[in-house]
Amino acid sequence: MSDDATLDLLAYANCSHSPAVEDAWRLPEHRQPDGYRDIDFWQSLARRLDGAFSALFFADAYNVANTYEDSIRPTVRHGEQLPENDPLPLLSALAAATDTLGLVTTASTSFYPPYLLAKKLSTIDDLTDGRLGWNVVTSSGQLEFENVVGEYVPHDERYDRADDHLTACYGLWMDSWDDDAVVRDAATGTYADPDRVRFVDHDGPHHRVRGPHMTAPTPQRTPVVFQAGQSERGREFAAKHAEATFAFHLSRDSLADATSDLDARARDHGRTIDDIRVYPAITPYVAPTDAAAEAHHDRVIDAIDPETGLVRLSNHLNHDYSQYDRDSPLEDIPVEGIRGALNAFLRDDREWTVGDAAARYARYPTPEFVGTPESVADDLEAWMDAGADGFVVMAPVVPKTFTDVIDYLLPELDARGLAPTPADGTLRETLGFDGPRPASTHPSRD
Repeated sequence: MSDDATLDLLAYANCSHSPAVEDAWRLPEHRQPDGYRDIDFWQSLARRLDGAFSALFFADAYNVANTYEDSIRPTVRHGEQLPENDPLPLLSALAAATDTLGLVTTASTSFYPPYLLAKKLSTIDDLTDGRLGWNVVTSSGQLEFENVVGEYVPHDERYDRADDHLTACYGLWMDSWDDDAVVRDAATGTYADPDRVRFVDHDGPHHRVRGPHMTAPTPQRTPVVFQAGQSERGREFAAKHAEATFAFHLSRDSLADATSDLDARARDHGRTIDDIRVYPAITPYVAPTDAAAEAHHDRVIDAIDPETGLVRLSNHLNHDYSQYDRDSPLEDIPVEGIRGALNAFLRDDREWTVGDAAARYARYPTPEFVGTPESVADDLEAWMDAGADGFVVMAPVVPKTFTDVIDYLLPELDARGLAPTPADGTLRETLGFDGPRPASTHPSRD
């Protein structure tokens, strides 16, 4: 955890109709169902966040899930993360509309070859002046793997492949070009010094990459590495690679335990929790009065179809929950998918049934802070005491949720000396790291 007294706020988004509550498309004040296909919508949102939020964080998926009832029909009917566009082409347009806003995108190590993805991310880091973060995922859906790589890869093996993938990318980003390789010497006709550009010859257990990297060194060299895995293997991966973690926790005790565990694991890799920013997800409903905040919360809850949560839970955990009685204990059912989503419930103070978890998962397993700026700021401070460096803000209604945070909550945070302080530089510097490049303890520097 950083010693910086201020906190970071990251706005959660996806290139679909609803980032947090799929059924929010029913609400007239929710603009993203039309806006997600409109560049003006995204640039307007990014400009609103610029200077107020530390970053805009894009989730992504790679399939029309068919887990629930072994069919795509429930996914299509409920619009569960569908239809959805790709965030990567959007980032350059958002960079052009903003000055300090970090841009974090999701990309799967299971589907992109290291050499290809390294070039894409380097290009975006260049065009954003070093404001890029990469949310590393390994994917989980059966249909994703069938469509892209042909066969399903088990959970722990996906992380083994991801570890090798990042090692290959680090070689391309950090070792292939010297900082002074581009000389542009007109007198000798030398654009770049051949002695300062080299092959990386990565020969790992899952990936072989010769190089050289095609992109000259970018402002950050590597994007800031985000990671959201909360399984045993995912936490070990984060301890080694992550510079920032995004996680679901329903209680402060769960967050505190996870932060302590991450610190212990990081020390095994020559790092500490001070090298990693911890960002739990939250859903704020903030308004000038408690009554107004509660009324907005009630409208969102009333819009949710109970089956939507079952569809989302099944798709994310890669397990068909339609086959169980909704009173079945959640912990008794083994899964292969995004285990962090399951762990948010299993590590909570209460015992969850399939039905209860699905109803809650329809709006993600996040703490919901409903109230005035003063009460929500109190909640955030309490979570910071449990280990949070900032928060990923899930927005049931866009742009209203983010606008309410900016208009109502940020002045209160500013009065307490806690408001985000986006830097006029790279994303690493905005998040409080020393300089634009990865820390000396990061594995990219090995």
